[in-house]
Amino acid sequence: MRDAAQLAIEAPAPIGARAAAALADLLASAGIVVSRTGSAILVWPNDALPHDPAAWSEERPLDADPLAFAFEHLHGPPTAGWAAPVDAVRRRVADWARAERLRVQPAWPGGATCAVALVHEARPLARPRTGLRGALGRRPADPLEAERRAADAERTAGARSAVRSADLLAPDEQAQVRSLGFSLATSANVRIASRPGFGRGTAFPTRGYDRGAERVDAWAELPLLGEAPDPGLQHLLEQGGGAVLSVPLARLAGEEGAARAAAYADALERLRALGAWLTTPEDLAAHLYGG
Repeated sequence: MRDAAQLAIEAPAPIGARAAAALADLLASAGIVVSRTGSAILVWPNDALPHDPAAWSEERPLDADPLAFAFEHLHGPPTAGWAAPVDAVRRRVADWARAERLRVQPAWPGGATCAVALVHEARPLARPRTGLRGALGRRPADPLEAERRAADAERTAGARSAVRSADLLAPDEQAQVRSLGFSLATSANVRIASRPGFGRGTAFPTRGYDRGAERVDAWAELPLLGEAPDPGLQHLLEQGGGAVLSVPLARLAGEEGAARAAAYADALERLRALGAWLTTPEDLAAHLYGG
């Protein structure tokens, strides 16, 4: 079995560039790297993925040009609801790659059968009161209470996670959070969809596409799947996929924080039982795209 491919796109620009971007995303979600030195050459269009030039400028049914359909969902406005329309195209691409004897099951690290990237929204830490008012007041709660609870749950599950919007934290606060084991590397060029659901019709990271320059951008967009695993996520993972799970740190603070942290720990255990590689968004995108 081979797990790298070269693309031979037989279409004029900009259609060729858009088709290559969409196809590279669909192959990446199956764990297949697109490389100039790939051992297999995949030619498009072909019997499995026909080409209709008009489909790239107007809405056409999926069968007219599956890559045009996928491109609009991957790189156009987010689709409504929890449906994943690109999955039908992904299955075609997987079948095509399988016929070319390419490996189509993601080779996740450590023998994992699926992947979940964990990300938290940073929250400004509550600073203890100082001076006379602080001395007379109640002993303040641990300002890192929520972060410690998340870190403890993830350490027990053998997971790694990242904190997003780390610029909300002062430099000394960033150092404290980093010391607990969180990655603060989530940069401005890694985007996470702003609404729950399968972002852009797919639950896999997708490359950005610069329509003006007609080229693939450097950043990868990652879907936001809510604060707890749901049936849609479980189905995705049972199929061997990868996704991002957003867990707000604020939920793990306060009176109900301990109970919610226990529920989070249980969720991580269930994900690990499903065979999930529990990692950061950066590591997931790098694994799929080789970035």
